[in-house]
Amino acid sequence: INKKNYWFKLFSIFGYSLTMPAYFINPVDDEHIDLLNRLNKQNQDLRVFISDKNSKDFTNKVPGKKAIGDITDDSHISTASEGAYCGIFFEGNSIQLRDIFLNAIKNSNLQRILWISQEEPVNNILEIENLTYIKYSDKQNYFDTVLNLEGIEQINEKFIDLN
Repeated sequence: INKKNYWFKLFSIFGYSLTMPAYFINPVDDEHIDLLNRLNKQNQDLRVFISDKNSKDFTNKVPGKKAIGDITDDSHISTASEGAYCGIFFEGNSIQLRDIFLNAIKNSNLQRILWISQEEPVNNILEIENLTYIKYSDKQNYFDTVLNLEGIEQINEKFIDLN
């Protein structure tokens, strides 16, 4: 018998999880559904903060435990992050979310932060401890990078440029 599988099954029987909750903030399109399904499978404890501006049809497709609220209110985001280990903040090209995300991160207990953006990082973002900034272009697939970083014990990079 594989010892790792034995312990995993034993912990699962008693309701324990060997993974730490991941928290994805701001899924915006059907491509994110694929990433979220992969994160949910990998992590087995996925939480998602969805803007209340998204359609009910889109929201219903999102896997994991969902919190629906005002994406422009940092207190909604930080409150919903309670108990999560890794926060994955999707900024895309919505630069107006920067200050909101910064405040949400400062008011959370997240131990790891992945920030996904098409925009250049600024120092006050890169100065956050345990934050890795992933810059991508429309044509870049950042999914594998996010899945890899969410699943490893320690991240050494502060800035990853996929362009």
